[in-house]
Amino acid sequence: MEKNFEEIDVLELAYLLLKKWYLMAICFILAVTSAFAVTKYYLRPVYKAESTLFLGKEKDQVTLSITDIQLNNQLVGDYRQILKSRRVAEIINEKLGVEIREFRGKVGVTTVKDSRIFSISYENTDPILAADVVNELAAVIQEMASDIIEVKNIKVIDTAVVPINPISPSVKKNVGLAGLLGLILGAGLIFLFEFIDHTFKKAEEVEKQLGFNVIGTIPEFEGAKRGAKKPKDEKALEVHYLKNLIAYNKPKAPATEAFRELRTNLYYTSIDKELKTIVVTSPTLGDGKTVTAVNLAVILAHSGKKVLIIDADMRKPKVHHYLGVKNNYGLTNLLAEQKESKAKAIEKEDISNLHIITCGPIPPNPAEMLSSNKMKKLLDKLKSEYDTIIIDTPPVGQVTDAAIISGIADGVLLVLASGQTRIDMAKRAKRLLEGVNANITGAVLTKIEAGRTGYYYYKYE
Repeated sequence: MEKNFEEIDVLELAYLLLKKWYLMAICFILAVTSAFAVTKYYLRPVYKAESTLFLGKEKDQVTLSITDIQLNNQLVGDYRQILKSRRVAEIINEKLGVEIREFRGKVGVTTVKDSRIFSISYENTDPILAADVVNELAAVIQEMASDIIEVKNIKVIDTAVVPINPISPSVKKNVGLAGLLGLILGAGLIFLFEFIDHTFKKAEEVEKQLGFNVIGTIPEFEGAKRGAKKPKDEKALEVHYLKNLIAYNKPKAPATEAFRELRTNLYYTSIDKELKTIVVTSPTLGDGKTVTAVNLAVILAHSGKKVLIIDADMRKPKVHHYLGVKNNYGLTNLLAEQKESKAKAIEKEDISNLHIITCGPIPPNPAEMLSSNKMKKLLDKLKSEYDTIIIDTPPVGQVTDAAIISGIADGVLLVLASGQTRIDMAKRAKRLLEGVNANITGAVLTKIEAGRTGYYYYKYE
């Protein structure tokens, strides 16, 4: 049975770790600090006392035979069991007050291979008590060897002394292990957040989830951020918005080249059906639809086409800001006038072939105005005057305005923001567009981070 496995991109994983390295750093610092504090100030140090004993010959023995040596080796094993017996534990309990369970868990007997030497050890947080227990055990095993096994061949080589240095806990060991676990935890959190992040990251994800092609991938570029505090001065405000017109400001920038690629892909998608009117919309606010619309219009105008961009976002119009024109008279005026008049488009003097119809005054009934017959007639008339008409609309996932215009336009570009647009919102936008039989030309994935694998943009000079 054939199984399908999702391909794991090692470079993508490395990129995620580098992108969110601060999570690993935080987990590492917290783990190391906690381990140091607990080890140094909470855990009590444990001391280990030891005594070395030797299994010799009886007083009346002159020499040791092979049989005696084998018997002595066997006796070492017997002594080990005696020292760990309940009877010995009870003796230590009576003499030194050590609990039986605690004693049996911390007493140790080790032997040297092929030797008659063995050692007794005991661990305790009290170094004096540890030494006393070991010395008492040495005396007990001598006594019990005489009473039980009837031999008197145990000699004490080294008596237990009070240990000075604890054997545990080790600050270095605990801190090192905690640091490693902190790094693993940090990496795990990064991958967990990535797993539960239901947003688009790559073009392949868009095509898989939505079922249509991504015809443009726009990298992040320096511009005015949505939600950023806007300057109050009019000129400063104009500069604030004009930063996003990268196709005009920086013709050789990677993002500008990406918009050129979008223009080329649009050309090839319109071979069978001419795209005169193109709606640019998005599932939610902040996906970059208006920035995409104005830069695409500039790129199309640079190619020699006579281009008109219409701001049909009658709720939060922004096209006039990005192109640096006034919004005194626009689309709402054209649709509200009783008599049919010639559309008064603003010609962008510093960009040849580019014309703009701004939104105009914000009306109380945007959806009704956009769904009117007058709007359809206006578009039909403008199609005869311009090669391409770009229509910026509100987010289709939030209001119906975009769906209304999409139903009468030749094509629709759905703008999605990498790492920002939720997959469920994009699917909802797709359903709304399909509900009006819109021709979804494709998707544009914006705000792609430069370090994400699979996307490379070069500047050609």
